[in-house]
Amino acid sequence: MRKNILKYCIFISLILLVQCSSFLRNPRPSIKQNFPKVDTSISYELVGRKGKENKIKATEILKALHRTNKFKEISHFVKSDLEWKIQIILDESPQLSILLGEPVQPVSWVVEKRPTRFFLYILNRLASVTTRLVIPIIQVSEEVVTFRIWKANQKVAEYSYPIDSIRAIGWISILLSFFDDKKEIQLIYADYALKFLNDSEKNYE
Repeated sequence: MRKNILKYCIFISLILLVQCSSFLRNPRPSIKQNFPKVDTSISYELVGRKGKENKIKATEILKALHRTNKFKEISHFVKSDLEWKIQIILDESPQLSILLGEPVQPVSWVVEKRPTRFFLYILNRLASVTTRLVIPIIQVSEEVVTFRIWKANQKVAEYSYPIDSIRAIGWISILLSFFDDKKEIQLIYADYALKFLNDSEKNYE
């Protein structure tokens, strides 16, 4: 029993020590770098899970909006009574945890809605454990960034952009890390904020 617990602890330690690699499943968007200024002040509202990762993503989006100087003023909606508001919604599809602990979403949801994915999830975890991470743990992430434009409490327009990625954890990931998409993933949220400004430029009239 103690030997099994020791092996289990060693395996968990290896998981924490080995390299993780991340890859985008969709290319970064093409963006026009021309952002005509508008004589409009806006407020913003962030909607989504309040986790560390989402705070980082939201910060990248807000930085991009500020850098363009497109709007006369940008402020948080709580401190503002402006006519125009942009809702920024960070939505992630239900998924299971990497290996242990509580799942990010109930297991029943994945089993019922995506049985094939659940089967591949179990198969991958078993293969990773039995090969001691020679076969990497694979986690698929499907996110959607949505921007909703409101004027006087009436929705004017909505723009949604999918951000899909794959994360691999294991010994092979050490080699893959030299050409993975970690930097691109960090930048893609700002990219979609700029694309949103391109797509919505005719709405602020």
